[in-house]
Amino acid sequence: MPLTAEGGQARPKPLVIPQYCKGCGRCAAACPKKCIAPTGEVNPETGYVPVSIDYSKCIGCGICCSSCPEPYALHLDNVKYFWELPAQEQENVKHEKLPVAEPVADKFIPLPDTEPLMIKGTYASAIGALLAGCRHFFGYPITPSTEGAELMAKILPHIQGVFIQAVSEVATVNYMYGCGSAGRPCMTFTSSPGFSLMLEGISYMIGAEVPGVIVNVMRGGPGLGNIGPEQSDIKLVCRGLGHGNTHALALAPADPQEMLDLTMEAFRLAFKYRQPVIILGDGYLGQVTSQVKLPKHMVEPGIPAWATAGDREHRANLVTSIRLTEADLEKLNHHLNDIYA
Repeated sequence: MPLTAEGGQARPKPLVIPQYCKGCGRCAAACPKKCIAPTGEVNPETGYVPVSIDYSKCIGCGICCSSCPEPYALHLDNVKYFWELPAQEQENVKHEKLPVAEPVADKFIPLPDTEPLMIKGTYASAIGALLAGCRHFFGYPITPSTEGAELMAKILPHIQGVFIQAVSEVATVNYMYGCGSAGRPCMTFTSSPGFSLMLEGISYMIGAEVPGVIVNVMRGGPGLGNIGPEQSDIKLVCRGLGHGNTHALALAPADPQEMLDLTMEAFRLAFKYRQPVIILGDGYLGQVTSQVKLPKHMVEPGIPAWATAGDREHRANLVTSIRLTEADLEKLNHHLNDIYA
């Protein structure tokens, strides 16, 4: 007797679309009845070996569909994708009017008066980010910036935050691109060699107008150099950052107090102008210790209207750096130059 869902209706069964199946086997491993297995034959369209389903054992639990990493390879038979709809229904979907997203404003939460903290510059910047509402940190350790990342790693898990140690600085900046596109405040700590690896991704963030905060605790160079303080990346940041017509909003603190204050300001500017902001410290400023007073408020960030937040209201949004026509690209460059002016 076929298993039925609540109300007596038979459960929908999974369907495999062979041309989208890569034969990874995740669905077979997830199936509690072991009714999914490779077909043993290569699909000539893809070069992969797709799976097949023994429907005599299938109970329609849908776990296989949830485990499939491909969005179209495996779905329940009661689901219709856009291209499977009749022509008239496709037209209706195309002309469906989506709601216009409204921005959710930041909230400012008062903080009690406290005694000043005696902390180093990297800690001050990390605390400033937390007070600015940053709950997403991505980074790869590099001296002399690592202490800031270590503090974020200790705190974020306790406040429902996300800390990801990426496989490289290249991965780090791409994590930031995705998080910033969703309208979420995010940051990283790095130093000069790691910052160089981020330049392509920063150019993409600038072109796509994605906010984010990058704290560059500069060290001696060129090349590996040493871990002593140096300010030579200022020329890189202010005179050409990444490929294309790119600059950046740059802030250069002078002491740990400004490391905290300007990190908070960096998040405000990043979302006001939809641009990455670079904080330029150095090996000395990152390690030096002094008194730091906390601000009078902290920020609970909202969600900007342009964000790709994943809900229906933001479904029509697109965050991309590609501009296929010269007119559109010229318009973007004029817009960016107005920000930098």
